[in-house]
Amino acid sequence: MTRLVASLVAQLTLAMRLARRLARSRELARSTSIILVAGLFVMAMFISLRTLSLTGAQVADRDLGRFSASVGYGSIMLPPGEDRFVQDVRARTMRLGVTDAEVVLSIADMQLATTPSRAVSTLEAAWQYRPFPKRYELLSGRWPTRAGEVVVTEPQDVRAAAGDGLPVLGGKATLQVVGTADDRFARTTNLLVAPGTWASLDPSLAEGFQVLDAQPFLLWSGVRQDDVVAAYAAAVRDWKQRLGSAVDGGDPDMVGGTLQTREQLSARPERTWIERTPAGYTLPSLLLPLAATLLVFGANHRRFRRTLNTLVNVGVRPLTAVAALALAAIAWCLTAAAGGAVVGTVVGVGARAVIARLRDKAPGPIDGLDAPLLRLLAITVFATLCAAAALAMGTRKVKAPVSPRPEAKTTTAPKRRGRDARHLLAVAAWCAAVAYAIRVDSPAKAMILTGVLTFAVLLVIPDVLDVMLRVLPEGGPRRRLAHRQLAADRNRATAALAILTVLMGASLGYLALLDTLIRTADQRAYPEALPGQVLLADRASITFPPPATLLRAVDASGVANQLPRTELTFLFTTDADGNVTRSATRDGRDDNLLAVETAAQVEQLIGHSLNPTQRSALAEGGLLVWADAPDAPSHTVPTRLAIKAADTLVSRTHAVPAVAVEVPLVEWRIGTDGVLLRSTALGLNLPVPKAGPLVISNVSTTQADAIHDAVARAGLDAKMIRIYTPPPAPVPPAALVVTAAGLVILAVTAVLAATRAQTRALRGYLARLISIGIPATWARDVLLYQYGILVAASTLLSLGIALPPTAVVAMRISGFALSIPWAQLLTLLAAIYLAATIAALRCVLTLRAREGIDPAT
Repeated sequence: MTRLVASLVAQLTLAMRLARRLARSRELARSTSIILVAGLFVMAMFISLRTLSLTGAQVADRDLGRFSASVGYGSIMLPPGEDRFVQDVRARTMRLGVTDAEVVLSIADMQLATTPSRAVSTLEAAWQYRPFPKRYELLSGRWPTRAGEVVVTEPQDVRAAAGDGLPVLGGKATLQVVGTADDRFARTTNLLVAPGTWASLDPSLAEGFQVLDAQPFLLWSGVRQDDVVAAYAAAVRDWKQRLGSAVDGGDPDMVGGTLQTREQLSARPERTWIERTPAGYTLPSLLLPLAATLLVFGANHRRFRRTLNTLVNVGVRPLTAVAALALAAIAWCLTAAAGGAVVGTVVGVGARAVIARLRDKAPGPIDGLDAPLLRLLAITVFATLCAAAALAMGTRKVKAPVSPRPEAKTTTAPKRRGRDARHLLAVAAWCAAVAYAIRVDSPAKAMILTGVLTFAVLLVIPDVLDVMLRVLPEGGPRRRLAHRQLAADRNRATAALAILTVLMGASLGYLALLDTLIRTADQRAYPEALPGQVLLADRASITFPPPATLLRAVDASGVANQLPRTELTFLFTTDADGNVTRSATRDGRDDNLLAVETAAQVEQLIGHSLNPTQRSALAEGGLLVWADAPDAPSHTVPTRLAIKAADTLVSRTHAVPAVAVEVPLVEWRIGTDGVLLRSTALGLNLPVPKAGPLVISNVSTTQADAIHDAVARAGLDAKMIRIYTPPPAPVPPAALVVTAAGLVILAVTAVLAATRAQTRALRGYLARLISIGIPATWARDVLLYQYGILVAASTLLSLGIALPPTAVVAMRISGFALSIPWAQLLTLLAAIYLAATIAALRCVLTLRAREGIDPAT
């Protein structure tokens, strides 16, 4: 036993001594630059994505301010002019001895007097006592103290300065701006008004603004929670009894359900973007260190084999020689990974400051940096040990240098077993990808599918390379040299192809998914009315008819008296509580149907003329189906309509002709399937309500603004006037943009580093070609041709990784529109090709200079 231990110690000592000498290799050190890039990306993306998510403590600072508990939000709605409820709550809390408390009113529909009108959130509190010190920061002026005074947050959104008057509610009230503030948790405008502002409003505003109300809630230090909840519930109950309303909402248990404490919020942080975007951090943090480490071994494979053969031939045990190489490689790989992590941390901190400034929001924390660092180092060590084990399996019985000729190679039993295991694993991975694709129902799962596909593709890359070498013609002598070198050093070529495929697949896939999300958001953004239309409807729902007061205000303006009007009927009926009792749909569909009086009104409604086929279908008692419906008929087909009570089918009509019609996406047609004539609906015994919203057509922009202003001057809610306003361009979440930018930069940078490392590994081969008389320019051609093959193959493989998940998202998730950003993809591919070309040429020129060769030769 003592002799065995001594032998092991001697072998370990020898391995460490050899590793120390082998670690002096500059080529090994330089080839690990790709691991440095991987570590940089992993740490930088971890910090950047953590910046975009709030901790539970930050959520508590946003929602509770300097207090520790809140209760009451959503339990009661106060009308304009109400002042007794707030006083009652304050008195009850004072009687309990709770002095550090604040009653806040939240008004969600305070409308600025603009055209079109704009609703902004409003908070009423004693702002001079700083209830939200970590959320609102005063930029200019002072905090409001008297009723009617306001501080405007994000003044670049709503132009306001201290001393200005801010008209609201159609000009029926004017707030005095006394300062501006910054909301550290949002970029939208809030109005911070002084106590008593809501009570000072005219109670009659409730008649014109039916959804204008305030939701009160109590903030306090958190002491005596049960007593405070009971006191608040009693105040709600007394207020409702005073108005003669039902006491629902005054029950202590119901009010207690609105209780929030700092401890609860602190324990529920926001879901981080690291969890929401697996392709942005989680998948790269697993695949990149693995692929980068394997690339290091692939680039140095021939050098490692020669070194091992030399050591074995001079009497060193194979395992000792492999251990020495593994230790040398681990030392440099861990050094590169740690260096990349340090640089990535610095880059991430800089990106964090830039992101926080651009978003103008409180950045999330960057704690937990040890987790990504330890994962990076662990995967690097694991990949190094696996590669070293594979190297050992092919080295044990080697007694002489391996011939570079591919025809001299034989397949050993360990290699066959490894190949068979890889094939079985590849089949399992492809089956898993297909099975998981069926379950994809969110972009996050599509990103995970990308990772599964990437793993499956990586397993078949050696076979792809073999097929490629057999299929591609060798042609002239330079191509023959390139082919023979690739065939002789398959491991290096496989490693290069793997890293290029991973990088390009991840970046291209994320760009495609991001473009699909943007295009989908763009298609889901629609105006309230088509150009040239004004829609009059109740504020509660666009399906309800406009109030009589609204119609009188519009008629009194005289602007729309000579313009055509269309009464739009939604074919469903409701009870006194607004619940749908009966509805009409196409058979097998859930969307409602619309009805109007005449074909001419249909044309006014959809904004263009009907063709003879469409007019004929209407005249024959048929239906026009929106052309973008999933099963819209391409020609006239018979269709049955269904009558439902709730979700229960009551009856079906006889078949009626149906044909498609093009209609732009607009609010009044959302949730509907098509339009028919009112006489047809009555003849088919469909549920037809007595009245519906009114559409005024042929309205100019000036006339639409005049109608809007007339309604506002009448003291009515201008939101009941829906005029055409182009929807804003979709703004993707910052995390998606940051991730896409990070992946693109990673792809270009890593390809540059990987190509240089591969080219340096080929320096000896190229030098031998030149030394035997082959022209120096051939070295460049051989190198560029090799990388042309590898980059072209990786492009095709990466598209196979990138596009299927996007297509699955478009097919599996309702409402998603498949969009492939070909221009961006081609630009990225061009950048990658350029990076590979520049790296290869630079290394060839360096080789010429070192060999003393004239570049002109």
